[in-house]
Amino acid sequence: MDSEHLSHEELTQEIGRLRQRIKSLEAQQTDRTEIEKELSGAQQRLAHLLAVSPAIIYSTQAAGNFACTFVSENIQAIMGYQPQEMITDLKHWPDRLHPDDAPRIFDQIGALIEASGGTLEYRFRHRDGHYVWIQDTFKAIYDGDPLDSERARNGAHAVELVGAWADITMRKEAERTALEANAALHETKRNLSRLIESSPDAIISTDGAGNVVLFNEGAESLLGYRAEEVIGKPVALLYGGEAGANEVLREMRKRGGTVAGFDSVLWAKDGASIPVLISASVLFDDEGHEVGTVGFATDLRERKRAQEELQKSYDELERHVEERTTELKEARARLQYLMTVTPGIMYTNHGTGSYACTFVSQNVDPIMGFSEWEMLEDPEFWPKRLHPEDAGRVFQEMGPLVVAGGGTIEYRFRHRDGLYVWIQDTFKVVRGDGGEPIEIVGSWADITHRKQVENALGERMAIMNDLQNLVAASPAVIYTTQATGDFACTFVSENLKTTMGYAPWEMREDPKFWSKRLHPEDALRVFAEIAGLVEKGAGTIEYRFRHRRGHYIWLQDTFKVIEGKNGKELVGSWADITDRKQIEAEVKRLAREVELRNTFIRDTFGRYLTDEVVTTLLDSPTGLHMGGEKRNVTMVMADLRGFTSISERLAPKWVVSMLNRYFDAMVKVVKRHEGTIDEFIGDAIFILFGAPTWKEDDARRAVACAIEMQLAMTQVNEGNRENDLPELQMGIGIHTGQVVVGNIGSVERMKYGVVGSHVNLTSRIQSFTIGGQILCSEATRREVGATLRLGKQMEVRAKGFEQPITLSEVVALGGPYKLALYQVKDDLTQLADELAFSYRLVEGDHLNGQALKGSLVRLSLRRGEARLEAPLPILTNLEIRLVDANGRFIPGTLYAKTAGPGAEGGTTIIQFSSIPPEVEALLRDGVLRTPRTSASLMALPADSEAQSLPDHALH
Repeated sequence: MDSEHLSHEELTQEIGRLRQRIKSLEAQQTDRTEIEKELSGAQQRLAHLLAVSPAIIYSTQAAGNFACTFVSENIQAIMGYQPQEMITDLKHWPDRLHPDDAPRIFDQIGALIEASGGTLEYRFRHRDGHYVWIQDTFKAIYDGDPLDSERARNGAHAVELVGAWADITMRKEAERTALEANAALHETKRNLSRLIESSPDAIISTDGAGNVVLFNEGAESLLGYRAEEVIGKPVALLYGGEAGANEVLREMRKRGGTVAGFDSVLWAKDGASIPVLISASVLFDDEGHEVGTVGFATDLRERKRAQEELQKSYDELERHVEERTTELKEARARLQYLMTVTPGIMYTNHGTGSYACTFVSQNVDPIMGFSEWEMLEDPEFWPKRLHPEDAGRVFQEMGPLVVAGGGTIEYRFRHRDGLYVWIQDTFKVVRGDGGEPIEIVGSWADITHRKQVENALGERMAIMNDLQNLVAASPAVIYTTQATGDFACTFVSENLKTTMGYAPWEMREDPKFWSKRLHPEDALRVFAEIAGLVEKGAGTIEYRFRHRRGHYIWLQDTFKVIEGKNGKELVGSWADITDRKQIEAEVKRLAREVELRNTFIRDTFGRYLTDEVVTTLLDSPTGLHMGGEKRNVTMVMADLRGFTSISERLAPKWVVSMLNRYFDAMVKVVKRHEGTIDEFIGDAIFILFGAPTWKEDDARRAVACAIEMQLAMTQVNEGNRENDLPELQMGIGIHTGQVVVGNIGSVERMKYGVVGSHVNLTSRIQSFTIGGQILCSEATRREVGATLRLGKQMEVRAKGFEQPITLSEVVALGGPYKLALYQVKDDLTQLADELAFSYRLVEGDHLNGQALKGSLVRLSLRRGEARLEAPLPILTNLEIRLVDANGRFIPGTLYAKTAGPGAEGGTTIIQFSSIPPEVEALLRDGVLRTPRTSASLMALPADSEAQSLPDHALH
C-alpha cells in the first residue's frame, strides 16, 4: 500500500505496530545482527510515515493527564509548539483544551480507550492564544500485541495511546457558516410566506407565459377562486379577457417595468366585476429577460361606496342650499352672484397711517396664498409685503391719490410661496362728515396671470348691506348681460359713468349699446372669441371700447356664465387697463430693441466665446458683472504630446494649419456633448461640463467627449498625412470637483472661467498621461458609475498636493454611449545589441538633476524597455539623447514617460511622447529595420480598429 495515501486510522495502527516492534526488538538480545537490521528497517519506515503525514503523530500515556511521550516535528507548523515542550510538560495537553470542551473529552475518552480507540473533536489552544479545531484519532496499545482487541475484552490494561491530530478549523468554520446561511434562508422564506398569506390584498404572480403561479388567500377572498383553480391558467381569466391583462402589462412596460395606483377591474368566480387598485412589476432574470409579473390588487368597492355616499350627501347639501337660495330676495341674490364672480379681491383699509386692513374678501387665499385673519390681525401686513423696489414709489403716489378721492396704482406684492405677483390696486376714499378720509374701499386684481376670481365673498351674507356699499364704491364696473345676440345689458353698476362716461340707464335701455361701441378693428375678434368662452362657461377678453368723450379705452372684460330666470346670463366686470396696455406696447418695443442687440452680440462674439457663455451673459441680468459662485464641475484638459518640438521644425503656416485642423475636429466633438470650451492654451484645450449650466450627467458626458476626442485624432492625422505633416498624439485628464465659476477680470476686460485647486489638479492629471491615453480621478469615476470601463489604476503624487492621488485609465463607456478607445497591438523587438543613451528628469518646463545613463533592451515604434541607472516612479518625464558606439551623442532629442516595470528583471517600460524625424529614421532603418510607411513613429498601427464592446463588457 502507498504510505502517502494511508488514512489517519490506518496510519495510527501502522505506527503503533512499528513502535511496539521496535520495543520488542530492543528487548531481545539473541541474534543481534538480524535484530539490528530489522530494527533499522522499522525505524526508517516510522520516519517515512511521520514525514509524509499531514497530521501530527503522537503517543501518550493511557491514563491520568495523558502525558505525551512522543510527538512529530510538524506540531510546530500546526499548533506553534516545539515537540520538546509537549513531551517535558506532563499537563501540556489537558491544560490547553478549551474550557467548554474539556469535561466532554474526559467523559468520552475512557469509553473509547475501552473500545481500543476512536475519534474525538475538540478545540485546542494554539501557541499564539487562539483556538484551533482538532480531530484526534487514536488506538490503545496493550501489553503484548498493541492492536489485539481481544486482550482489551479480556481485561488487559492499555499502556499507551498512539494517534494523529488533524487541524479541522476550516471545516468547522465552513459548517458553521453553512448552518447560519441555511437558517437565514429558512427564516426569510417563512417571513415571506407569512407576509404573502397575511396580506389583506390580493397577491397574484405569473410566469413568462402569463400563467398564474401564485394566488394568495387575499386573492381567494376577493375573487372567490381557490388557488388550485387558477394556478397554471392564463391570468387573462381574472381580467375578463386578454385586453384587460394586456392593458396592465402595457402600463408596466410604459412606466419602466412598474405601475403603482393603476385603476382596473378583476372578474370574480361568480362573474361579478370588482374595481381594484393595482400595483405591479415585471420580473426579469439576470440577463434582463422578462420572466413573469407580480402584483397587488386592492379592493376599491368600499371606497367606491364611500364616494357614492359622499356624492349623495353632497347632492343633498346642494339641494338644501338651492332651497335656501330661492328664499332670498331677488336683490340680495343678485348681489351675492355679483360678489361671487368678481375677479378682484375686495378690501377696506384705514384711510391714513399704514393703511391697516379692516376687511378682505375670501378669495385672497387662492390669489395671494394668505388667509383673511393673517391680513386682518397684522396692521403692517400689506406694507411689509410690498416689493422693496416699489414700496417708496407706492407710498409716494398713495398720498395724492387719497387726497384726490381715489385712483389706480400698480405694484408687486409677495405671494405666500415667496414669488411676487403684479397687483392692480383700484380704490375709492370714503370720507367722514368733516371731509377727512376714514376708509379706503377698493379691489386688487392679479394682472400677472389674468386669473378669474371665483368664490369672491362666499358666506358673507350677514354683512350684505356692507357688500352693497362696496360694490357701489368699487372702481370695477359690475354687469350682467344676455349670453347671446348683441349681449344686451340687464344690469350695470353706478360707477359705469366714472369709468366710461355713460349713465347706467343708457346701457340698459339700448340692447345694442355695447356692440355698437366696440372698436371696429376688435369687433370681429371679440364676437369670435366670446362665443367659445361662453361655451366654456367663463373667460377673459380684452378690447377697445369708445368712451363718451369719443376716445377709446382698453377694457379687461372678465365674466362667468350663470343660469338666470330668463336663461343663461353673463355676470362680469369691466376694468380700465388703458395704462397697462400702453406700458405693454412700450415693453414690446423695448423687447424688439433688446433682441436686435442680442443678435448683434451673438454674431459678434460667438466666434470668440462658447454659445453657452454668450447665452448666460445675455439671459442673466448680472451676466456682465464680475463675481462668481461655487459649483461642482467636471473638467477636461487635453494636450498634444511633443507638439512644441514639432512646431520648432515646421514653417509657421503648417503649424497653424495643423492646430486649426486639430481644434476644428475637437470643437465639433465638444459641442456634440454639450461641453463648454473655457479656453485654448497653446495646443491644449480646457473644457467644462457643469458650467455655465449644470446637468445631472455632466461627468458621463465629459468621459464620452474625451473618448470621442481620442477617436477623432484618426481623422486629424489622416489630414496631416495628406500634407506630409507628422502625426499628433493627445493625452487627456478628467477631474470633478468644486470650483469658483464666474466672470473674472477687470471692468475693461473679463472672461468667463473657473478657478480653484481642482483646476490645477485637472492639469496635473493630464500631465501624467501618455499619447492616446485618458486618465480620470476617483471623484470622476464615482460620478460616472458602473458604466465606466477602466484599465490599470495607479497612485501618483502631484505637485502642489500633499496626499497621493489615485488615477484610473479610461478604456470604454457603456450605457447609451457604447464608446471604446482603439486597441493597439505594439510588440517590442529584442535588440541584438543594447542601445545606449543618456537621460535627465523633466519637471514642468525644466530639467532636473544631472545626466544619468541607460540602455534600450527591446524597442518598438512607440515604446521601449530600458535599463536605467536609478529606479524611477511611474509616469516620470524623461529627456533622452541616444549615444553611438563611440560614446558620442546622436543628433536629436527624444522625450518619454516611464510606464511601469519591464519583462526582464530591473528594466523599465518607457513610452515615447516625442521623437524627431532624424532619430525616427535611425530607429526604423538602422535598429528595427521596419518598412517605411506614410505613418510616423508616433502613429497608431494600420490594423488598429475601434473595438465595439458587448453590453455586458461595458457595464
